[in-house]
Amino acid sequence: MDDIDKNEKLLAMPPVAVDTEAGLVRFAAAVQRTGARPGRRSTPALLSARPVKWLAAAAGIVIVATTLTLSGVADSILQIFEAKQFAAVTVTPTDLQTLGQLSQFGTLTWSGQPAPHAVASLAAATAETGLPAISVTVPASITATAEYGAMPRTTATFVFDASKAQASALAIGRTAPPMPAKLDGSTLVLAGGPAIAITYGHESQAGAMLFVGSAKAPTVGSDGASVAEIQSYLLAQPGISPALAAQIRAIGDPSSTLPIPIPVGQAAAKNVSVHGVSGLFVGDSTGLGSAVLWQQNGLVYVVGGTLTEAEVLAVANSLR
Repeated sequence: MDDIDKNEKLLAMPPVAVDTEAGLVRFAAAVQRTGARPGRRSTPALLSARPVKWLAAAAGIVIVATTLTLSGVADSILQIFEAKQFAAVTVTPTDLQTLGQLSQFGTLTWSGQPAPHAVASLAAATAETGLPAISVTVPASITATAEYGAMPRTTATFVFDASKAQASALAIGRTAPPMPAKLDGSTLVLAGGPAIAITYGHESQAGAMLFVGSAKAPTVGSDGASVAEIQSYLLAQPGISPALAAQIRAIGDPSSTLPIPIPVGQAAAKNVSVHGVSGLFVGDSTGLGSAVLWQQNGLVYVVGGTLTEAEVLAVANSLR
Protein backbone atom coordinates (compact mmCIF):
# COMPACT_ATOMS: atom_id res chain seq x y z
CA MET A 1 0.00 0.00 0.00
CA ASP A 2 11.38 9.64 -2.94
CA ASP A 3 14.62 10.78 -4.40
CA ILE A 4 16.88 9.10 -1.89
CA ASP A 5 19.50 6.56 -3.08
CA LYS A 6 18.03 3.98 -5.45
CA ASN A 7 19.91 1.18 -3.78
CA GLU A 8 17.49 1.26 -0.89
CA LYS A 9 14.54 -0.75 -2.12
CA LEU A 10 11.06 -2.30 -1.59
CA LEU A 11 8.65 -5.05 -3.02
CA ALA A 12 8.03 -4.22 -6.68
CA MET A 13 6.05 -2.55 -6.17
CA PRO A 14 9.86 1.64 -7.06
CA PRO A 15 11.24 5.70 -5.43
CA VAL A 16 9.68 9.06 -6.19
CA ALA A 17 11.25 9.13 -9.61
CA VAL A 18 10.26 5.50 -9.76
CA ASP A 19 8.74 3.65 -12.69
CA THR A 20 5.43 3.35 -10.94
CA GLU A 21 3.83 2.11 -14.14
CA ALA A 22 5.54 -1.17 -13.40
CA GLY A 23 4.80 -0.83 -9.73
CA LEU A 24 5.29 -3.78 -7.47
CA VAL A 25 6.08 -5.94 -10.41
CA ARG A 26 9.21 -4.06 -11.44
CA PHE A 27 10.39 -3.73 -7.88
CA ALA A 28 10.16 -7.47 -7.43
CA ALA A 29 11.97 -7.85 -10.73
CA ALA A 30 14.76 -5.67 -9.36
CA VAL A 31 14.91 -7.83 -6.25
CA GLN A 32 15.20 -10.91 -8.45
CA ARG A 33 17.79 -9.28 -10.71
CA THR A 34 20.06 -8.13 -7.91
CA GLY A 35 19.76 -11.37 -6.00
CA ALA A 36 18.51 -9.59 -2.91
CA ARG A 37 19.14 -12.25 -0.32
CA PRO A 38 19.90 -10.86 3.13
CA GLY A 39 23.21 -11.56 4.77
CA ARG A 40 23.73 -11.98 8.45
CA ARG A 41 21.12 -9.87 10.27
CA SER A 42 20.51 -7.80 7.15
CA THR A 43 16.97 -7.22 5.99
CA PRO A 44 15.30 -8.38 2.80
CA ALA A 45 15.05 -5.70 0.11
CA LEU A 46 11.35 -5.42 0.80
CA LEU A 47 12.06 -4.18 4.31
CA SER A 48 15.31 -2.25 3.99
CA ALA A 49 14.02 1.06 2.68
CA ARG A 50 13.55 4.29 4.53
CA PRO A 51 9.92 5.37 5.01
CA VAL A 52 9.77 7.44 1.83
CA LYS A 53 11.43 4.71 -0.20
CA TRP A 54 9.06 2.08 1.13
CA LEU A 55 6.10 4.31 0.36
CA ALA A 56 7.29 4.84 -3.21
CA ALA A 57 7.47 1.12 -3.75
CA ALA A 58 4.15 0.69 -2.01
CA ALA A 59 2.65 3.18 -4.44
CA GLY A 60 3.56 0.86 -7.25
CA ILE A 61 2.06 -2.12 -5.45
CA VAL A 62 -1.07 -0.34 -4.49
CA ILE A 63 -1.73 1.34 -7.81
CA VAL A 64 -0.37 -0.98 -10.45
CA ALA A 65 -0.33 -4.54 -9.16
CA THR A 66 -4.00 -4.23 -8.41
CA THR A 67 -5.02 -2.05 -11.38
CA LEU A 68 -7.40 0.26 -9.20
CA THR A 69 -10.01 3.36 -8.73
CA LEU A 70 -11.24 6.54 -7.42
CA SER A 71 -14.96 6.26 -6.82
CA GLY A 72 -16.95 9.24 -8.06
CA VAL A 73 -14.52 10.24 -10.84
CA ALA A 74 -17.34 9.95 -13.35
CA ASP A 75 -20.86 8.59 -13.42
CA SER A 76 -19.74 5.84 -15.80
CA ILE A 77 -16.97 4.60 -13.49
CA LEU A 78 -17.98 1.83 -11.10
CA GLN A 79 -15.68 0.40 -8.47
CA ILE A 80 -14.71 -3.15 -9.37
CA PHE A 81 -11.93 -3.77 -6.86
CA GLU A 82 -10.95 -2.91 -3.30
CA ALA A 83 -8.05 -4.62 -1.56
CA LYS A 84 -9.55 -6.36 1.47
CA GLN A 85 -7.27 -9.37 1.69
CA PHE A 86 -4.00 -10.63 0.24
CA ALA A 87 -2.85 -13.80 -1.48
CA ALA A 88 0.75 -14.79 -2.20
CA VAL A 89 1.55 -15.91 -5.74
CA THR A 90 4.94 -17.35 -6.68
CA VAL A 91 6.44 -15.62 -9.70
CA THR A 92 9.41 -16.20 -11.99
CA PRO A 93 11.59 -13.46 -13.53
CA THR A 94 9.73 -13.93 -16.82
CA ASP A 95 6.36 -13.46 -15.09
CA LEU A 96 7.59 -10.24 -13.52
CA GLN A 97 8.92 -8.85 -16.76
CA THR A 98 5.64 -9.53 -18.55
CA LEU A 99 3.40 -8.16 -15.81
CA GLY A 100 5.66 -5.13 -15.40
CA GLN A 101 5.02 -3.90 -18.92
CA LEU A 102 1.57 -2.41 -18.35
CA SER A 103 2.22 0.12 -21.12
CA GLN A 104 2.12 -2.60 -23.78
CA PHE A 105 -1.64 -3.01 -23.26
CA GLY A 106 -2.67 0.64 -23.41
CA THR A 107 -1.98 4.14 -22.11
CA LEU A 108 -1.48 5.11 -18.47
CA THR A 109 -2.02 8.76 -17.50
CA TRP A 110 -1.25 10.06 -14.01
CA SER A 111 -3.18 12.82 -12.29
CA GLY A 112 0.01 13.26 -10.31
CA GLN A 113 3.02 10.99 -9.83
CA PRO A 114 3.29 9.28 -6.42
CA ALA A 115 5.09 11.68 -4.10
CA PRO A 116 6.27 9.91 -0.93
CA HIS A 117 8.46 12.08 1.28
CA ALA A 118 9.95 12.39 4.73
CA VAL A 119 8.11 14.34 7.41
CA ALA A 120 9.23 15.55 10.81
CA SER A 121 6.85 13.56 13.00
CA LEU A 122 3.93 11.18 13.18
CA ALA A 123 1.68 14.14 13.92
CA ALA A 124 2.83 15.79 10.70
CA ALA A 125 2.15 12.59 8.75
CA THR A 126 -1.35 12.19 10.13
CA ALA A 127 -2.17 15.86 9.65
CA GLU A 128 -1.09 15.72 6.01
CA THR A 129 -2.82 12.45 5.11
CA GLY A 130 -5.88 12.50 7.35
CA LEU A 131 -5.09 8.94 8.44
CA PRO A 132 -5.27 7.92 12.09
CA ALA A 133 -2.02 7.79 14.04
CA ILE A 134 -0.41 4.37 14.41
CA SER A 135 1.93 3.10 17.08
CA VAL A 136 3.35 -0.26 18.09
CA THR A 137 5.24 -1.83 20.96
CA VAL A 138 8.81 -1.80 19.68
CA PRO A 139 10.92 -4.91 20.49
CA ALA A 140 14.01 -4.48 22.65
CA SER A 141 16.16 -5.40 19.65
CA ILE A 142 15.05 -2.21 17.87
CA THR A 143 17.25 0.62 19.13
CA ALA A 144 17.15 3.10 16.23
CA THR A 145 15.19 6.33 16.37
CA ALA A 146 11.90 6.44 14.47
CA GLU A 147 11.73 8.25 11.12
CA TYR A 148 8.46 9.19 9.41
CA GLY A 149 7.13 9.36 5.88
CA ALA A 150 3.89 10.34 4.16
CA MET A 151 2.38 9.95 0.72
CA PRO A 152 -0.72 11.74 -0.61
CA ARG A 153 -3.47 9.98 -2.52
CA THR A 154 -2.39 9.18 -6.07
CA THR A 155 -4.62 8.41 -9.05
CA ALA A 156 -4.16 7.34 -12.65
CA THR A 157 -6.28 6.43 -15.65
CA PHE A 158 -5.49 3.45 -17.85
CA VAL A 159 -7.11 2.97 -21.28
CA PHE A 160 -6.79 -0.43 -23.01
CA ASP A 161 -5.63 -0.28 -26.64
CA ALA A 162 -5.78 -3.40 -28.82
CA SER A 163 -3.55 -1.97 -31.56
CA LYS A 164 -0.87 -1.03 -29.04
CA ALA A 165 -0.97 -4.49 -27.46
CA GLN A 166 -0.60 -6.13 -30.87
CA ALA A 167 2.29 -3.88 -31.89
CA SER A 168 4.07 -4.48 -28.58
CA ALA A 169 3.83 -8.25 -29.02
CA LEU A 170 5.09 -8.12 -32.61
CA ALA A 171 8.04 -5.97 -31.55
CA ILE A 172 9.34 -8.83 -29.40
CA GLY A 173 8.44 -11.56 -31.84
CA ARG A 174 5.34 -12.82 -30.07
CA THR A 175 1.74 -13.34 -31.03
CA ALA A 176 -0.57 -12.06 -28.31
CA PRO A 177 -4.17 -13.21 -27.99
CA PRO A 178 -6.67 -10.73 -29.47
CA MET A 179 -7.97 -8.16 -27.03
CA PRO A 180 -11.73 -8.61 -26.49
CA ALA A 181 -13.80 -5.87 -28.13
CA LYS A 182 -15.32 -4.96 -24.76
CA LEU A 183 -11.84 -4.41 -23.32
CA ASP A 184 -10.45 -2.36 -26.22
CA GLY A 185 -10.94 1.31 -25.34
CA SER A 186 -12.27 0.60 -21.86
CA THR A 187 -11.01 2.77 -19.01
CA LEU A 188 -9.74 1.92 -15.55
CA VAL A 189 -9.34 4.56 -12.85
CA LEU A 190 -6.65 3.61 -10.35
CA ALA A 191 -6.08 5.02 -6.88
CA GLY A 192 -3.76 4.40 -3.96
CA GLY A 193 -3.01 6.15 -0.70
CA PRO A 194 -2.76 8.30 1.25
CA ALA A 195 -0.20 6.46 3.36
CA ILE A 196 2.03 6.96 6.36
CA ALA A 197 5.10 5.04 7.48
CA ILE A 198 7.41 4.72 10.46
CA THR A 199 10.86 3.20 10.04
CA TYR A 200 13.42 2.29 12.67
CA GLY A 201 16.97 1.74 11.40
CA HIS A 202 18.79 1.52 8.05
CA GLU A 203 21.01 -0.99 6.30
CA SER A 204 24.03 1.16 7.09
CA GLN A 205 23.28 0.99 10.81
CA ALA A 206 23.95 -1.85 13.21
CA GLY A 207 21.03 -3.57 14.86
CA ALA A 208 17.59 -4.75 13.82
CA MET A 209 15.24 -2.76 11.60
CA LEU A 210 11.46 -2.30 11.71
CA PHE A 211 8.91 -0.81 9.31
CA VAL A 212 5.30 0.04 10.18
CA GLY A 213 2.92 1.50 7.60
CA SER A 214 -0.75 2.14 6.89
CA ALA A 215 -2.61 3.29 3.81
CA LYS A 216 -6.14 3.66 2.56
CA ALA A 217 -7.04 0.41 0.81
CA PRO A 218 -6.42 0.68 -2.95
CA THR A 219 -9.36 0.52 -5.31
CA VAL A 220 -9.97 0.18 -9.06
CA GLY A 221 -12.82 1.52 -11.11
CA SER A 222 -13.99 0.57 -14.60
CA ASP A 223 -16.35 2.02 -17.19
CA GLY A 224 -17.42 -1.44 -18.31
CA ALA A 225 -14.83 -4.20 -18.15
CA SER A 226 -15.09 -6.54 -15.18
CA VAL A 227 -12.28 -7.93 -13.04
CA ALA A 228 -12.87 -11.37 -14.55
CA GLU A 229 -12.61 -10.06 -18.12
CA ILE A 230 -9.41 -8.13 -17.41
CA GLN A 231 -7.89 -11.07 -15.56
CA SER A 232 -8.76 -13.54 -18.31
CA TYR A 233 -7.07 -11.40 -20.98
CA LEU A 234 -3.90 -10.61 -19.02
CA LEU A 235 -3.38 -14.21 -17.89
CA ALA A 236 -3.59 -15.37 -21.51
CA GLN A 237 -0.47 -13.39 -22.46
CA PRO A 238 2.37 -15.60 -23.75
CA GLY A 239 4.84 -14.43 -21.11
CA ILE A 240 2.65 -15.55 -18.20
CA SER A 241 3.51 -19.02 -16.96
CA PRO A 242 0.70 -21.58 -16.60
CA ALA A 243 1.68 -21.94 -12.94
CA LEU A 244 1.13 -18.25 -12.19
CA ALA A 245 -2.10 -18.17 -14.18
CA ALA A 246 -3.39 -21.14 -12.19
CA GLN A 247 -2.49 -19.47 -8.87
CA ILE A 248 -4.32 -16.26 -9.75
CA ARG A 249 -7.37 -18.08 -11.11
CA ALA A 250 -7.53 -20.02 -7.84
CA ILE A 251 -8.03 -16.80 -5.85
CA GLY A 252 -11.54 -16.98 -4.47
CA ASP A 253 -12.64 -13.37 -4.89
CA PRO A 254 -10.55 -11.41 -7.41
CA SER A 255 -12.60 -8.26 -6.75
CA SER A 256 -11.24 -7.96 -3.21
CA THR A 257 -8.04 -10.03 -3.06
CA LEU A 258 -4.72 -8.40 -3.97
CA PRO A 259 -2.11 -10.88 -5.29
CA ILE A 260 1.32 -10.29 -3.75
CA PRO A 261 4.14 -11.50 -6.04
CA ILE A 262 6.72 -13.61 -4.22
CA PRO A 263 9.92 -14.26 -6.26
CA VAL A 264 10.38 -18.02 -6.49
CA GLY A 265 12.82 -19.43 -3.96
CA GLN A 266 13.27 -16.18 -2.04
CA ALA A 267 10.48 -16.22 0.52
CA ALA A 268 7.69 -18.27 2.03
CA ALA A 269 4.17 -17.02 2.70
CA LYS A 270 1.14 -18.15 4.67
CA ASN A 271 -2.14 -16.85 6.07
CA VAL A 272 -2.11 -15.63 9.67
CA SER A 273 -4.50 -13.95 12.06
CA VAL A 274 -3.82 -10.32 13.03
CA HIS A 275 -6.20 -8.36 15.24
CA GLY A 276 -8.82 -11.02 14.59
CA VAL A 277 -8.71 -10.68 10.78
CA SER A 278 -6.90 -12.65 8.08
CA GLY A 279 -3.47 -11.38 7.09
CA LEU A 280 -0.57 -12.54 4.92
CA PHE A 281 2.81 -13.37 6.43
CA VAL A 282 5.88 -13.30 4.18
CA GLY A 283 9.23 -14.53 5.45
CA ASP A 284 12.58 -14.41 3.71
CA SER A 285 14.08 -17.80 2.90
CA THR A 286 17.05 -17.10 5.19
CA GLY A 287 14.77 -16.57 8.17
CA LEU A 288 16.34 -13.17 8.84
CA GLY A 289 13.42 -11.00 7.80
CA SER A 290 9.64 -11.10 7.74
CA ALA A 291 6.55 -9.00 7.16
CA VAL A 292 2.80 -9.21 7.62
CA LEU A 293 0.04 -7.36 5.71
CA TRP A 294 -3.63 -7.09 6.57
CA GLN A 295 -6.67 -4.90 5.92
CA GLN A 296 -9.01 -3.64 8.60
CA ASN A 297 -11.69 -0.96 8.53
CA GLY A 298 -10.71 0.22 5.05
CA LEU A 299 -7.00 0.59 5.82
CA VAL A 300 -4.12 -1.64 4.75
CA TYR A 301 -1.38 -2.20 7.34
CA VAL A 302 2.11 -3.64 6.98
CA VAL A 303 4.68 -4.47 9.64
CA GLY A 304 8.07 -5.92 8.76
CA GLY A 305 11.71 -6.01 9.62
CA THR A 306 14.71 -8.12 10.61
CA LEU A 307 12.51 -10.01 13.03
CA THR A 308 11.33 -13.59 13.46
CA GLU A 309 7.78 -14.60 12.59
CA ALA A 310 6.79 -14.54 16.26
CA GLU A 311 8.33 -11.11 16.77
CA VAL A 312 6.76 -9.48 13.70
CA LEU A 313 3.33 -10.89 14.58
CA ALA A 314 3.70 -9.59 18.15
CA VAL A 315 4.50 -6.12 16.79
CA ALA A 316 1.59 -6.30 14.36
CA ASN A 317 -0.85 -7.31 17.07
CA SER A 318 0.39 -4.48 19.30
CA LEU A 319 -0.48 -1.89 16.64
CA ARG A 320 -3.02 0.66 17.82
